[in-house]
Amino acid sequence: MKLANITLFHYCLPLVRPLRMMGQAIIERTGLLIRFQDENNHSGWGEIAPFPGLHRENLSTTEGQLLQSQKTLRGHSLPPDLPQLNGAFERWLEEYQLFPSVRCGVETAALNLLANAQGKPLCALLSPRYRSAVSVNALLSGSPEEIRAQLPSLVAEGYKAVKLKVGRQKVHDDAEFVRQVRRALPGSVSLRLDANRAWQLREAVDFGKAIRDCSIEYIEEPLQIPSELNKFHAETGLVLALDETLAEISPGDFRPFPGLAALILKPSVIGGFARTLQLARLAAIHQLKAVISSVFSSGVGLAAEAALAACVNEEDIPAGLDTCRWLAEDLLAEAFPLQNGQIEVEEAFRRGQVIRMEMLERI
Repeated sequence: MKLANITLFHYCLPLVRPLRMMGQAIIERTGLLIRFQDENNHSGWGEIAPFPGLHRENLSTTEGQLLQSQKTLRGHSLPPDLPQLNGAFERWLEEYQLFPSVRCGVETAALNLLANAQGKPLCALLSPRYRSAVSVNALLSGSPEEIRAQLPSLVAEGYKAVKLKVGRQKVHDDAEFVRQVRRALPGSVSLRLDANRAWQLREAVDFGKAIRDCSIEYIEEPLQIPSELNKFHAETGLVLALDETLAEISPGDFRPFPGLAALILKPSVIGGFARTLQLARLAAIHQLKAVISSVFSSGVGLAAEAALAACVNEEDIPAGLDTCRWLAEDLLAEAFPLQNGQIEVEEAFRRGQVIRMEMLERI
């Protein structure tokens, strides 16, 4: 199969309310879509949306890299073994030295093209054993009052897990709010915390000791110095998840440590599906949870990430794919199928192929 045409588009989507992350307030989500087409007019979409403060690349540098790569990728044949995610992407794309978000978008476009050409959903292309639905964790954000108001409806909708950002208040206030949230949730709903490396060790330990009896599933990246995470676990007993750290190491350098319970796998940050699956396989070897997560993608990126999540875990581990609730408008002609705290994966793929072209600006 040859890449007969490659087209790039800009998009800009408003959020339902300002999103405060990485020390910034974001009111809209901007990014790029790339469309691959073969000689039979099958197509596949991919999304490239670097997040301010999280990705080193930005929208301008990703666009420049895509325009340059586009010239040489057009006319090339797709390697037939790409869906195995077992080295073919590395051999095909290594020479381009793509940014992580660009690599992820290119891989997604190629895989979606192959899936559409074969007349099957992406999850079926990636694995014959995929789950039909993927649970997601609800991302809690806003003021304490706004978060407390969200909890009853989220529980009623069937969410099995919620995720709360911490590290934005004084340690005592953060700990007290975690205790309030935990009391408001039934025991069947797990509570995940994410500190985005907010604290020095002593602050983190004080926080951890204050919430030890709160039945936390895990806390992501509490420390500014990740090498001290084992000390944090030894003093608090809380189990941990790695997120930012995974973008700073190669899969071959990964080493588990006492207290590590989960890997938060963001394909657009790690650098595509193939590298994400490498880490997911390592998680399985070391009996860690692999939590596929998005960086506030549109429905295009979410549909692909849901397909990957459906193939990674035999157990239904809630994924971090709740971000469609933050979009005031999406790129999909039909609403992204997130209902009752779950994504129907095949339906998400189908809807992810039909784009509102009026929302795009061709480059």
